[in-house]
Amino acid sequence: MKKIVLVQPAYYSETRPYFGLPLSLLGISRILDSEGYQIKILNHTIEKDFPDIVVKEAKGAICVGITSITGYAIHDGLLVAKRIRQDYPGLPIVWGGWHPSILPKETAENEFVDIVVKGQGERTFTELVHALEKKKNLKNISGIVYKDKKGKVIENPDRPLESLDNFPPIPFHLVDIEKFIFPLEYGGKRFLHYYSSYGCPFRCSFCVEQIVNKGHWVGLSPENTVKEILSLKKKYKIDSISFADTNFFINEERARKFSQGLIKNKANITWASCGRTRQMSAYSQETWQLMHDSGLRALLIGTESGDDETLKYMHKDITVSDTLKFTDLCRKYGVKIFSSFLMGFPKTGKPGDCFASVEKEIKDAFKLVEKMHKINPWTRTMFSLYLPYPSTVLFETSRKFGLGIPKTLEDWSSYLISAEDAYKMKIRQKWVSRQQAKKILMSSMYLFFFLDPDGYFLATGKIKNMWLKIFSTIGFYIFKTLAMLRWKYKYFGLPIDFYLFNFLRKYSQLA
Repeated sequence: MKKIVLVQPAYYSETRPYFGLPLSLLGISRILDSEGYQIKILNHTIEKDFPDIVVKEAKGAICVGITSITGYAIHDGLLVAKRIRQDYPGLPIVWGGWHPSILPKETAENEFVDIVVKGQGERTFTELVHALEKKKNLKNISGIVYKDKKGKVIENPDRPLESLDNFPPIPFHLVDIEKFIFPLEYGGKRFLHYYSSYGCPFRCSFCVEQIVNKGHWVGLSPENTVKEILSLKKKYKIDSISFADTNFFINEERARKFSQGLIKNKANITWASCGRTRQMSAYSQETWQLMHDSGLRALLIGTESGDDETLKYMHKDITVSDTLKFTDLCRKYGVKIFSSFLMGFPKTGKPGDCFASVEKEIKDAFKLVEKMHKINPWTRTMFSLYLPYPSTVLFETSRKFGLGIPKTLEDWSSYLISAEDAYKMKIRQKWVSRQQAKKILMSSMYLFFFLDPDGYFLATGKIKNMWLKIFSTIGFYIFKTLAMLRWKYKYFGLPIDFYLFNFLRKYSQLA
């Protein structure tokens, strides 16, 4: 029996489930599924009695694969791996995803990791499964780190990125697709995640793309992208797509041809993706009109900062002016903006000397948020506290400033700040004051939720019970009144309402 078990751990916590499709696991299944392998994808958010069901399904498998990002997913993945090792001592445990790709050797040193797949996994994982099935040596498989028979960690050469046009379509039939389809505030009652490209060529100093993919990018042709979306619409009756690409809009011609393809084939869907303000601000009016006519309704952008000097510091290669021009274009063409800011950089001197620069970052960000909302009210803002990854530009600087760096895979499971830590103000960054952290986190997790015009839909859209909806509506407007008063006066003291909101959010699975 050619069986493979793939595991999607809980991403954030037991009380904050992630309902997105396990796209990375579906991606590495493309070729193997077409070859007739039996692939079982198990998702902690969906499956009951997890990891018991993983252990049950793993019987007779060639290997178990676990995908992971930094944070809680490592903790959850290790719980599964420990159970697998206990019940099936000889069964290979393969790890992949962003964190293992960033720190492959350190990940492979863990006793519950046998092999790490680095970066793009479609071809690498296929070759690995073939080798494990036939019990061949792994030394000739590019893109993996593994332990030899003596337990020594061996790192094979990296595998170059390969065009997605070389692979079969994503095998969505491997999951219960109805569990991953839901309505969206910017249009569409049957929304689905999808990806059409991999990698990014830009040089942002905080991003791990340069580590994992060395600044390279590969994408599905616009023609094949349209073809696959039309197939998904026909098979699953979807009416909205969100691309999980790091940078969908790598060039204007690709965006133009994709939009023309949707219009020509009368796809009649809404879609969203991620782009960069400078590149998209340079698009022609004709291209923007084509994108709108094809159904573009939302864009995620890395605004990052309201200060040009900080943008230069992080090698973002954009300006505040680019962001404002982009914001106006989105207003003109009816596109919702998801605007992400990154704040709290260790710029100079001692940790305490950074407080003034961080305070300026916050004030500049607030000013830009207000300008963006005046231009295009249909905007959702997200603030994040900067935390460095190893090998990124500011990693050594942050360590000199007192940042504690995990030394093992298990330690990385608690590296990122959780929702629980956020409202308790537990932070790692020594160069950011507690008061500044409170401003950043309260703004992102609380104030901006209500500043978003779609906040009511996000709070009540999934509620079917009439009385619960009435209760939630009353609560929504009480919290919105308090949040908007805080935003107007930039007041962050006595955060009782913030704590209460997060308590309710924790147990209501609020968007």
